[in-house]
This record gives sequence, structure tokens and C-alpha cells, in this order.
Amino acid sequence: MENPFRPSFGAVPIALAGRSFALDAFEHALEDHPGSEQRSTLISGARGTGKTVLLTEMEMIAQDQGWEVLRLHTAAASLGEELRELVLERLREVDPDAEGTRLTGAGIASIGSVRTETVDRYSGGPSTATALARLAELAGASGGGLLLSVDEVQSVDLDQLAGVTQLYQDLVRTGRPVAFIGAGIRSGIEALLAQGKTTFLRRAHRVELGAVDVGTAAEAIRLTIAGTDRSIGPEAAVVAGEISCGYPYLIQYVGAQAWENSQGAAEIALEDVRRTRDSAIRQMHMNVHGPALRGIAAGKLAYLEAMLEDEGPSSTAEIGRRLGRDHGYQSVYRRRLIEDDLIQPAGRGYVEFSLPYLRESLLLRRQEHPAPDAAPDVTVRRTRSGARQSAPSAAARTATSRTDRKKAR
Repeated sequence: MENPFRPSFGAVPIALAGRSFALDAFEHALEDHPGSEQRSTLISGARGTGKTVLLTEMEMIAQDQGWEVLRLHTAAASLGEELRELVLERLREVDPDAEGTRLTGAGIASIGSVRTETVDRYSGGPSTATALARLAELAGASGGGLLLSVDEVQSVDLDQLAGVTQLYQDLVRTGRPVAFIGAGIRSGIEALLAQGKTTFLRRAHRVELGAVDVGTAAEAIRLTIAGTDRSIGPEAAVVAGEISCGYPYLIQYVGAQAWENSQGAAEIALEDVRRTRDSAIRQMHMNVHGPALRGIAAGKLAYLEAMLEDEGPSSTAEIGRRLGRDHGYQSVYRRRLIEDDLIQPAGRGYVEFSLPYLRESLLLRRQEHPAPDAAPDVTVRRTRSGARQSAPSAAARTATSRTDRKKAR
């Protein structure tokens, strides 16, 4: 039977763990609450926490309620032009007045000589603002509305994003049934909101995603398997939840690996689950931590490696001592690493790694990239083997000796 787990970034899982609060609030906002702040939602979190999945689920909720969904892409050359093309294309499909007729000629003698042609009213078309208002009006007439969504919103050109959000705000002010969802990396969104052209996004409802508790993770794994002809015992499900650390991407990965380890057995055993841990660490290292640590500033890396000496949370004072730096220096890197979602506060004066298996990934990285010697030896010398290979033979030495004696005479 096909593996029911979907350990791919952005793939919607069969069972979504711990996101009901956000989905229920969004669904309620769309039903009949045009003034609800949830109609403008900004989703943020670290990679693998399910931002794209939640955005996709919200889009599906909107579609089920009869809303038109226009999904914008950050890779587009122009976000505004993409929006215009999408809305005009959709209007041609749903607007009963999208096509009309135009008189092209008529004879005087007979009415039968009247000639007409079909005209696309949106060829060349109205402005983007007018087209958006028309599409929102048509969607609202059938009890729905117009939803704009942007994934990886932190990657959008600021001026282009400002142009789209201005169009959206105009629709809001004129009472059109509209909604907006943006999703992106938390640190990138914070940097985006610090810009001067993102006032609208600052007022949006924030949904910050992180790990779920072990029990919720275990239930998501159990529920996914329950829809198949196999099963998983309570203890095995809990251990799977523990190995996943409640991290949405790992919930799917651990579940998928346990499924494969069971080799078609009717029940996924505890040992099948336990064998997933090492591969889960490697997977996080390759797909999550490796890219995040690639090119990381030396000061940040030194701070993270100073934390490796502790089994649990690290004292910031002790980190400063290990680095040989004062409190002000280590505080700067502490703040930056928190903004990068690599560490998090763990009580007054303490920090800890914020993502699962980051400690193990740093240790793997140390093995892959050993630190260079403090004072590298830059001298060059011939090896003993090389000296022997280049030394003249005994016969050559004898001949050379005779020649030298002749010259001496």
C-alpha cells in the first residue's frame, strides 16, 4: 500500500497537527464577518513548521465557501502584472458580461445585412483596480468573496508588494468581500515589517507556528495510519511523536520512515519507530540546518558551538566566558540568533536551541568541516622517500668522483 505520509515541504498531510485554532478562526471570519482581523492573516515560522500547508488549507476553506482564490508567486517578474493577468483570466470565465457583440456594418436595403462580431470586454481591459472590484462583486453576489494569497512573502520586492496591498486596502475601504493571507520565514517577515511601506501587513492578524506537543504529534501519526490497512500501537506512536519533537516536517518524515521500516507488516512495531531517529537527524541536517548554517557569520557560529558543552539550556554568562567576550558582545549574537530562529530564551539568563536536532547537526558539521590549525605550518620540505628517489645512483656517484679528481689535476 502507498505510504500515507508526505514528508515534503509544502505537501498537505492527511492529518494536520495542532492548527485547528487558526483554521477555525479563519473559517469563521470568512462566513459573515467582513470586519474580522482574521481576514488579513500573516503566517510566520521556521522552515518545516507548516506555513505553506496552513496557507493551502486556508485557501481550500475559502474555495469551499465559494470564494475566488488568486495565488500570487514571489518568482513572478511583476507581482502587479501577475495579479492583473489572473483577475482578467478569471473574469473571462465567470463574468456573464465578459463577451458582447459589436455592430460592424449594415446594408440600407435589408435588415438581414446587419453584421456583428463577438467582443472580449477584457481584451486590453479595465485597470487592475476596476477588474478586482468587479471580481469581488461577482464572488460576493454568490455568497463568497475574493482571497489573495502570497507564500514566501518575505521574498517579494517591497515596491511590488506595496502596490498589491494598496489595491487590497482600497477594496476593503469600499466594502468589498476580500481577504489576504501571506506566509513566510519569521525573521524575514520581521525584517519586512520594519520597512516603511508595510503598514497594512503590520495590522494583519499574526499566526506564529512552531512545534506541537508530543501527544498531538503521536495522534497525528496514529490517525494517518488509521486510514490504511495497517496499525501502530500506542507506545510506538508516542515514541514516534517524541522522535519528531512535535516538529511538523519531522512528524511526516518519522511516520514515513517507520512505515517503510515495517516492510508491509500489519502493525508498525516499536523497533520500526526507534530506527528512524538517526535518519531523522541526517535529514534535518541536510534539509534544514545545513542550509541555515551555510555561510553563517563566524560570531554566530562560535556562539552556537559554545552551547554544545551543555546538555540542556546554556547560561549566557557562561557562554560569554567560553567566548572570552563581555556581556555586550554575546548579547548582540544572542539577539541575532533568536531572530534567525536558531535559539530561544529558556528562562532568565539562559538560552537553548530552538529547532530539533540542531545540536546534533552542529556536531555533524564539525566533523565535515574540522577547524584549521591555529598556526598552520607553511614550510616546504622534501620527504625522505622523495630524497631517495632523486639521489644519484652508486655508479653515477663514482663517475662524478672520477671526473672531479681529473679536474683537480
